[in-house]
Amino acid sequence: TVVMSTPSVISIMNSKQEEEERERKREAIRQRIAAAKAASAAPSEAQDSKPTHNNDKSKENEAVDAKADSAPSASETLQQQPNSSAAPDCSDVDPQAVQSLPLPTHEAGIEDGVSYKTFDREEEMVDIVALINRDLSEPYSIFTYRYFIYNWSQHTHMAMYNGRCAGVIVCKLERHRDYVRGYIAMLAVDTCLRGKGIGTCLVSKAIRSMRAEGCEEVVLETECSNTGALRLYENLGFFRDKRLIRYYLNGGDAFRLKLWFPGVYYY
Repeated sequence: TVVMSTPSVISIMNSKQEEEERERKREAIRQRIAAAKAASAAPSEAQDSKPTHNNDKSKENEAVDAKADSAPSASETLQQQPNSSAAPDCSDVDPQAVQSLPLPTHEAGIEDGVSYKTFDREEEMVDIVALINRDLSEPYSIFTYRYFIYNWSQHTHMAMYNGRCAGVIVCKLERHRDYVRGYIAMLAVDTCLRGKGIGTCLVSKAIRSMRAEGCEEVVLETECSNTGALRLYENLGFFRDKRLIRYYLNGGDAFRLKLWFPGVYYY
């Protein structure tokens, strides 16, 4: 005969109660999702959606190398880019909802001769790689740059100064599970132009361009020790989703940051 002590019985009862409480919360979430879907007359998803993307670092790098080998030339890719202004917005979100986010509309640095554009010439790749490599904690291969920039050039925003690239943000936009996710892969500003709000302006432009193509969530990773980057993103509405232990090759931890748009049903 096995005799269980009083603490053991209490522990089992507490575990059952906790599991029942978790199941009640899950059921409540499922009911809210069902109600939200029923209330919104969302159109059927496009059949040609891109494959699900795994944000795990090692798997993403494998996918980058595989896709980069078959990436088209810059000129071919740029000619095939869709007209973002004609892209449909999310059906369950007010198109003006992005205006409620703390995104600046002023183009920082224009008083000093800074101008903004998107990537449209292969020759610009050299300046972008040189600028980003100066600040990276770990190197990227040229295939990684080509994968992101050639496939999503409309979301590669550049700050030009004296005829060269002095700031850049590199992003991608893909379907992730049941919604469209934007991913900020790289952000860099030349040291001579820092402190003028150019990084904030580049991030805002990227958020707007991705939102115009139906983006429902924006994510990125940044080093836990990079207080400047954390402050920049959090001022724009990003929040810390999780801490990634030893995420970088140098052993440093990272925070995964997320930006959610008002009115989107997240689950």
